[in-house]
Amino acid sequence: MRVTLTRLAGFTTKLKEVRIILDPNDKASKGARKYVERFYPNLKKSNPNLPILVRECAGVKPKLWARYENGKEVSMSLANQAAPDIQKQLEAVGK
Repeated sequence: MRVTLTRLAGFTTKLKEVRIILDPNDKASKGARKYVERFYPNLKKSNPNLPILVRECAGVKPKLWARYENGKEVSMSLANQAAPDIQKQLEAVGK
């Protein structure tokens, strides 16, 4: 799957922070690790003012958290998902 910078740049201004939590060694986090390796640099370049946090912690299940205006937060499991599927979820929370 090819992701262009134009697609990544279309986040809503209501999105205030994105967090990706993953286990550096767990098989369920493999797709999340691949996503960070492949897509994070361009994602950050396209959204320099959006805090995008990647946290590694042993024993956790991979999750995507999105924080919006007024403190509303949404989380999604990333367990056993491929990097392109994670990209689709990120695009969904960014609309």
